[in-house]
Amino acid sequence: MTSEPDFGVVFGCPRSGTTFVLRALNAAPATVCLNGIIFPAAIPQILNQPVPEPVRAALRVEFKESLLRYLRSGLFHARATALQKWKSARTGPGALWDALRGQQAVERLIYKEPFFSFAPEFAYDALPGAPLVYIYRDGRDCADSLTRTYDVLTDEKLTHLRSAEMRFGRKVDHRYVPWWVEDGDDDAFLAASPYVRAVWMWKAMVNRCEAFFARPEVAASGRILRLRYEDLMRDPLPQGEAVAAHLGVPFSRGMRKRLESAHTRSIGNHRGRPPEDLRAAERLAAAELARNGYR
Repeated sequence: MTSEPDFGVVFGCPRSGTTFVLRALNAAPATVCLNGIIFPAAIPQILNQPVPEPVRAALRVEFKESLLRYLRSGLFHARATALQKWKSARTGPGALWDALRGQQAVERLIYKEPFFSFAPEFAYDALPGAPLVYIYRDGRDCADSLTRTYDVLTDEKLTHLRSAEMRFGRKVDHRYVPWWVEDGDDDAFLAASPYVRAVWMWKAMVNRCEAFFARPEVAASGRILRLRYEDLMRDPLPQGEAVAAHLGVPFSRGMRKRLESAHTRSIGNHRGRPPEDLRAAERLAAAELARNGYR
């Protein structure tokens, strides 16, 4: 690698479709796609604590440097990595020969980290000029998928600070209340079901993102593309083309094939939740659901 690639970032509350988008982008030639294996997902949560500006600046530098180090690493230059990329992008026999030697073209690097939703300003500032794609989804469906897939925010998982959803918290009884729960709401949070707690996290992420996007300089930058998950699933090709154009990624046949696998079966899954859970979730996040068009 003789020069820096172009960078881009994909983020959104976990279970919002970020992985689906990254897999589609990975089918584009000369595009390296990474998820949260390079930089700790706890960093966005750390940045919501009282952190001195010199430390924040050092973390911003380290994020970019960690991406560049990956491109110089043995992992990136391994034959298996290059062959996997060739298989995704299908860029012809010449590229296959390069892959067999552990080589692949790199023009852009797209990094996906859902927990940047807690601190979108970090990715924005760490990669100046880079485009960002923010994917949002009905918080009731996000919470349904989080609890069914990962069993998040249970009473047992509140007894420690090892879960990705909570690296900081205040101890109330034998459990911790996550840092992203508002002061004074500890008892209400602990009394809620894991599903409602997951909606609480979605609400915190949505509010942080919306507050950041509303800054005049951010809104004027044109660097943020907001992508609605439901639109992506219902009409994947034009939505995918918009994402590719925003990130400067060439739209390929492989991307088209990946996008065509989109389906709408998971939209509205929250309707199967117990009615009392839904009522509690909708009371909790009524304003955020309404602002994003979910009623």
